[in-house]
Amino acid sequence: MNSVQTAIAAINTMENDELEQIVDAIKLRRTYLSRETTRQLAKGDSVEFEARGRVVRGRVTKINRKTVIVHESGYGNWKVPASLVRKTETA
Repeated sequence: MNSVQTAIAAINTMENDELEQIVDAIKLRRTYLSRETTRQLAKGDSVEFEARGRVVRGRVTKINRKTVIVHESGYGNWKVPASLVRKTETA
């Protein structure tokens, strides 16, 4: 059994207060990953992310605490959660 299946099996046996602790841990981890990504990005970096069934490539125009504004040439700006953005070599 892999770790995801093990976690799901454990979640299925938990009470409500235990589930709240899991939810809090997940939120903290997501916040950490978002901020880690924003620290690695700089204005002008080429990035990509998936949106509406396609891969969007563009350049970072602004970095917020949890989100990144990405300009896609010919289409405009996207406000994306930082955890979804991947740095690339070219836009």
